[in-house]
Amino acid sequence: KVKRWLPLRQDFLDELLRFYGSEYSVDVEAVPCRVCGVAGAVYRCTGCATRAVHCQKCIVASHAHLPLHRLEKWDGKKWEKCELRELGVVFQLGHDGEACPCPSDRTRKMVIGDVTGIHQVQVRFCECLDEADQFTYQWVQLLRQGWFPATTHSPATAFTFQMLNAFQELNFQGKTSLYDYWKSLERITDNSGCRPNLVSHAVRLWRHLTALKRAARCHDPSGAAGTQEGELALDCPACPHPGKNIPDDWDSAPPEVKWIYTLFLMVDANFRAKLKDRGLADVEIGSGWWYYVEQSKFQAHVSSIGKQTDTSNCSAEHKAIQNANLRRDGYIASGVGAVLCARHAMVRKNAVGDLPNGEKYAIMDYLVFSTILGVVLLLLISYDIACQWHKKLAKRAREDLPPHIRREIEDLQIRFAIPKKHIRVHGPNHSRFSFNFLRWVGRTYGEGIEAHWAHMNPVALSAREMGPGMRREHMNDHWGAWNWQKIIGFGAYLLQLLKQADTMFAKQDAAHQSLSSTFAPETVERWDSEIKAWQENPLKADNDPFEEQHATATLKSTRLAIAEEEAKELAAGTLPPHDVSPGVFLQLGLEIEEQQCAPPPSHFCVKSAGTDASLTELQDKRTALKRRIETWQQLQDLHMPIVTQFRSTGDPSALASILAAQAAHSPSEDADANTTKAEDVRLWLPSALPAPLRASLSPGLADKERRMRIAQADDALEDIRRLRRIITGIAEFKRLNIDGTGQRTTGKTRSLFIKFQEKIRRAAARYRAARAALESLDAGGQWQARFRVLLDSDLRGPGRNTEEHPSEGRYEISWIWLVCRGPGDASIPSGVETQLDPREFLENMKVEWARSQARAERWHEEILLLEEEMRRVIEYFEWKATWWRQQASRRAQLPSALQRGLTAYAEYQASIFDRLASHCASLWIPYLRKRDRAMPGWAARYPIDDAAKKSKGKARHSMPSDICAGASASTAQPDDDSESESDASSSGSD
Repeated sequence: KVKRWLPLRQDFLDELLRFYGSEYSVDVEAVPCRVCGVAGAVYRCTGCATRAVHCQKCIVASHAHLPLHRLEKWDGKKWEKCELRELGVVFQLGHDGEACPCPSDRTRKMVIGDVTGIHQVQVRFCECLDEADQFTYQWVQLLRQGWFPATTHSPATAFTFQMLNAFQELNFQGKTSLYDYWKSLERITDNSGCRPNLVSHAVRLWRHLTALKRAARCHDPSGAAGTQEGELALDCPACPHPGKNIPDDWDSAPPEVKWIYTLFLMVDANFRAKLKDRGLADVEIGSGWWYYVEQSKFQAHVSSIGKQTDTSNCSAEHKAIQNANLRRDGYIASGVGAVLCARHAMVRKNAVGDLPNGEKYAIMDYLVFSTILGVVLLLLISYDIACQWHKKLAKRAREDLPPHIRREIEDLQIRFAIPKKHIRVHGPNHSRFSFNFLRWVGRTYGEGIEAHWAHMNPVALSAREMGPGMRREHMNDHWGAWNWQKIIGFGAYLLQLLKQADTMFAKQDAAHQSLSSTFAPETVERWDSEIKAWQENPLKADNDPFEEQHATATLKSTRLAIAEEEAKELAAGTLPPHDVSPGVFLQLGLEIEEQQCAPPPSHFCVKSAGTDASLTELQDKRTALKRRIETWQQLQDLHMPIVTQFRSTGDPSALASILAAQAAHSPSEDADANTTKAEDVRLWLPSALPAPLRASLSPGLADKERRMRIAQADDALEDIRRLRRIITGIAEFKRLNIDGTGQRTTGKTRSLFIKFQEKIRRAAARYRAARAALESLDAGGQWQARFRVLLDSDLRGPGRNTEEHPSEGRYEISWIWLVCRGPGDASIPSGVETQLDPREFLENMKVEWARSQARAERWHEEILLLEEEMRRVIEYFEWKATWWRQQASRRAQLPSALQRGLTAYAEYQASIFDRLASHCASLWIPYLRKRDRAMPGWAARYPIDDAAKKSKGKARHSMPSDICAGASASTAQPDDDSESESDASSSGSD
């Protein structure tokens, strides 16, 4: 396009200058006026569609009712900007352009802010009496003209409704500050110098009045003053609301149906949304009417909170608990806590509060119970520290909360979960908090609140300089805009999610049925009963069917057992009195052996081939390792004195047979310790000595190494299996989401893939070293039934790689997935090396089967939830339209103009929700008809023609603002269920 345009560049440039000039020869002759024909026309309007020139009399007459148009005057050489007031134009207020019977004797110069710039307008106010024989206030006359006054006392500055609307939308979408917006208008207008603080005040009032209007507070007889807490907030149409979008008898439904009426919530805090202490004491308009909680009650509760003393017994380090007593000097608030609906990431009413000194349980409790006040639904609460937060929640809700939200929760059915990305760092024994394994949660993600914070962080950055009250109003307004964008995007978004759920359920259900067919029916029944028992009460279940049983003999547990034995030996006087025990000596040796293998010498060479800096780094690593080896060898001289002979002399004749057996190393390398690289130094652990020499070692030393090697082999296999799961997940994610997107993203994924491949190689080397040592220490022992020779071809799975193993019928599961978890498990029968005990196979496959069933069940639940949410959205829109029409006649005995405005606006809002319902139905019904399922009852109310819908084009399958708008429950973002290593307007247009 640019190449095609370049030949026309000069023509474009010429046209720009021609446009600034004129089609009329004002520079050489007296041009006649377009209207009266009198020569000498020198005025033109930049706001009108035509650029014709007029005389002063005609330009004034044609712009009597266009006070915000800007003129230009030809001064004989150029065009100069000119205001209508300079030509004597006075704009009459109060009669919509008609003549005023009783105009004011005096006029006033006013500064009017508009989307076209900042204008100076001479106005004359009306002094007529109204129907009640009262004068109409000047600020009222300005409002009726569509100009918002900066003050109610002798207003001299006002802003058009169009400008306030434009800024509000620009602030929502681009996070443009008021200062930058106003400065832009000043530049357009050559800097008029109007004070920005007047604009800020007007924008603040405009936001508040707009929210009241959109919540029908003007239609309510009690007026704005009667607004209840949370009444200005926008509800989520897809969440359950008794009396609005769910059946009246929902509570009597059986458990397998009742669960779809669960209200899913997610809780989190954001410490980027701080508030500076600038000593500003402002007044908040409508405290507690939106998303923030009412401040007087909240502050009273906060002031009663002491220091949080709760500690965590979870394996994960929770920043929320660590920062519970966080205090930042110079800040009123260290962050913001919030509660959103977990399925759709919409901010809940009365669910946000400032955190004065950290994410304390007592503050987050207040926010949760404030937003569920009066809620009688089933609840599921997602929180990244739910495993700790929920423990004493019932006691805190009963004793610590203020009376207006205090309640007993024992009678409530509340479940708790941890968001999918956060649960990875929580370690074992957390399946009961996992959205992947919990029953009746669908594909709820729980991480949408994080995307919501990303959307709000630019807003919070500018808001931290505001006064506390204005900041809360500012944030409330943006949350209203966020919620509205979610609402208008439900049509295409839920359709996309349902299509995905249908596809994935068919795929996962077929995979699970195929897997189940490989087991005996009684085995499947037993597993299924175990899962059901776990789902009923995870704490009382015999075992966690989704948790892999880790090795019973880990290296840590074996070290502990050896340490306890050595303590008893030392007390009995049978242990040599060294500062370092034999067990610790062997442990250090194994650690050095592993360090020698990571990274390998070949890696050193490749890395060092680059620069002097890399060579220096390489040598530093070797020197540090060499020193550690030398220190360890001093311990070895105490525990294995025989090694000193051939380590120092190189090739003693008495030990020639030993070195002959070590064909892997040349004598010259061991003879000169100074030239031997650190990674090539022989450690000479007991397993490296022949049996005759091992007999001369201290009693039990070789047996302790044998036990450590068995545990080392178990740990290495466990690491290989874990890392293979990760790398399989990376490969699948790359295939589905990255392939074909460009070299940069592909390169990053390849680097990550290589990183985990290297970790697998190191784990395999550790296993092979352990097995080689066991061959020397206990040849033919029972360990051989579990620890086979590990080939590179064995490093595969889980599942089948279709490129490497295209035939499902010929695919064989690698033995690493079928091996026993530890020496306490059943052993493979002696002499049968190629067959496994069926019990071992079943126990190892039970977790895979349980997770396969969970995947299929969660996708099926997601289908049910999405169908229910579609119904709820339609019925909520229908209810809202009816509700708006009922507001039209709530106030009586009003002036006809005001009643006409109330009725028209109520119908306008009702029509918005009518159109939203119709839009959603038009998107959903054609697809629902294609599915092999009964049509929902609400579809009969919307006769949609499939052919007509297709002709309109393909629907946009995403929420407005896509990723930055946050992920809902059944998010279209990439699923992250696999394990990983821890290395528009706020409520419709006006």
